[in-house]
Amino acid sequence: MKQVNITLQGKGGIGKSFVSSLIAQNLKDKGEPVICIDTDPINATLSSFKALNVRQINLMVDRRINEAVFDEMMEIVLSEDSHFVIDNGAASFVPLSNYLILHDALKVIVNAGKQPIIQTVIAGGLALNNTLSDFAVLAEQMPPEAMMIVWLNEHMGSIAYEGKTFEQSKAYQKYQDRVLSIIHLPRQNEDTFGQTIEQLISDRLTFTEALESSAFRIMSKQRLTMYRRGIYEQLAEVV
Repeated sequence: MKQVNITLQGKGGIGKSFVSSLIAQNLKDKGEPVICIDTDPINATLSSFKALNVRQINLMVDRRINEAVFDEMMEIVLSEDSHFVIDNGAASFVPLSNYLILHDALKVIVNAGKQPIIQTVIAGGLALNNTLSDFAVLAEQMPPEAMMIVWLNEHMGSIAYEGKTFEQSKAYQKYQDRVLSIIHLPRQNEDTFGQTIEQLISDRLTFTEALESSAFRIMSKQRLTMYRRGIYEQLAEVV
């Protein structure tokens, strides 16, 4: 069954577009057809990954969803025989979430024979409370047709509050039946893995591009291979 992956989170700068790129790369590397759409009206980060051939669609007009453009995007999602990765920005988080709910858009996707999956990011450090809150809002409001994949991004700090892990948090305990899988993006050694991954992200390269590039040394490529393997192994059962 083809999947429609929608990355939703209200906090900016926590790796949503990177997560979207990882999902798209995983699908492409398995030989699956995938169409990427960037709907971020302010920071169209996913669009800067040139190898992913991202379609940029601005869903917003005067802080509201442009119904005609949304309908056009839905036509593409429903008619193309492909997986989709839709990256959404923080600025349009609330209006797009509300619009998906108001129009039963996820049910329409299911009726078309595709599986909608909400991809959301929980970030550590100062972003932890906000991202946990947004996860709870999504889990509460999104219809049962959509399962959720939670990405735990420790790049900004530990994902623990008062000694409790995400899995021990009240939010997860309440909504764990909505969660299809939890993907871990562990904090890396800044002098080795961290530096290499940061270069990958800042250059907006896919793993394949980086591994073929002379800009990365042999051991940097080895770290990228190991990092990709760790992510893909976690995604193997769900994407």
